[in-house]
Formats: sequence, structure tokens, C-alpha cells
Amino acid sequence: MEYTSGQFAKLMGMSLDTLRYYEKEKLIIPNRKENNHRIYSDNDISWMQFIKRLKDTGMPI
Repeated sequence: MEYTSGQFAKLMGMSLDTLRYYEKEKLIIPNRKENNHRIYSDNDISWMQFIKRLKDTGMPI
């Protein structure tokens, strides 16, 4: 399944600003459509859940 930035951020319980920050830090690299819009997948959900678990342990970004 594919998700827009807004859908993905809402699904992950984070703001768009946080999502963009993670992208800037190269923690997540979304695919892009022909119009250059970011698109996220189910694999990105799994990866972000892993990142959130690491963050919950106190690991710095």
C-alpha cells in the first residue's frame, strides 16, 4: 500500500515536521512519484516502528 506524507505521519503518530526531520537526517528515504511527491510504503512503516523503538530506549537520533 502507498501513503502520502500526511497519511504516513498520522499513521505513525508524528507531525509532518518530525517526518521531514527524519528524512533530512537520512533515517527514512521515501520513494517519489513522477511529480516528486513523497510516497511511503508498508516497508517504511516497519522501518519507522523500528526507529521509534530505538528512540524509546533512549538512543539519540
